[in-house]
Amino acid sequence: MVTVEAMIGYFERLIAEYRLAGDRQGLLRIQTTAGMMMQAAQAANDAVTARRLRVLAAQAANHAEDVPR
Repeated sequence: MVTVEAMIGYFERLIAEYRLAGDRQGLLRIQTTAGMMMQAAQAANDAVTARRLRVLAAQAANHAEDVPR
């Protein structure tokens, strides 16, 4: 079974890879996915996980803005 920790770690690695590669679409996909997972965490009343996913979504969005179109 995949844990939340494993998924967050995976997102962190992908953000770093996509940022270095200048993959704007990849970063935006992570933003969307982390945002959906954040909503699921909020629905389960898991504020800690929701906050961590919110931070990841924001990081992905910020890095996507830095990539030229």
